Amino acid sequence: MRCRGLTDSRRRCESESAGETGYCVQHKNDLASIRPAADVGKGNGGGIGTILGRLRGNSSQLVVPDSAKYDVPHWLKKLPAQRLFEHLLNDPDSSVRWCAAFTLRKRRDPAAVEALWQVMHVDAVSLVRQQAAVALGKIGTEAVAAPLIEGLWHDSDPGVRQACAIALGNLRFRTVAQDVAAVLTREQAAFVRWDCVLALGQIGDQTVEPLLLQLASSERTQVVRQACREALAALS
Repeated sequence: MRCRGLTDSRRRCESESAGETGYCVQHKNDLASIRPAADVGKGNGGGIGTILGRLRGNSSQLVVPDSAKYDVPHWLKKLPAQRLFEHLLNDPDSSVRWCAAFTLRKRRDPAAVEALWQVMHVDAVSLVRQQAAVALGKIGTEAVAAPLIEGLWHDSDPGVRQACAIALGNLRFRTVAQDVAAVLTREQAAFVRWDCVLALGQIGDQTVEPLLLQLASSERTQVVRQACREALAALS
């Protein structure tokens, strides 16, 4: 399996993962070298477990509400995970691939992260990639952060980028705030910028306050300016 780390350009690392860590040696070492500020001087161990705990808070899997309904074909809904992954990745019918992503969204199975990330890379149909992004957000483990960040930075379709921003906001992982803020400064689609601002308000990292203050007065779209003011209120 490929490494789950991201390069400096916010694309997936090309290296193979080392053992069962999910990361190549370099990314594994990078994670292990970081210690949260709260641990400095307290003698607590650093390492991947500490970092992932910081990423996700007190739970290994967050539950994001999902009231969406869709009449997925019965034969597809009942498939075991591996067969569902095969249809998600290889079925020639884009509607079947979309339904497979929707089914995985409802199952919230962490084992689906790799297949959904692959779909984000290779599926030519933006609605399928969008549904894969939503599904990743509903799974709610720390492993979904990287594919959502990559999609937010690089997907060619604004609807997919919007789905990534919404998911990252709902998950509230503090470590993604700087990526969302960086995308906000370069994003051209107003509705994606709007959802990036909303996500920053949900995430709650006060280091983005200067950017939100600037955009609250300079942003060209009124609804985004208003979202900035609301996000600032949430951060205060």
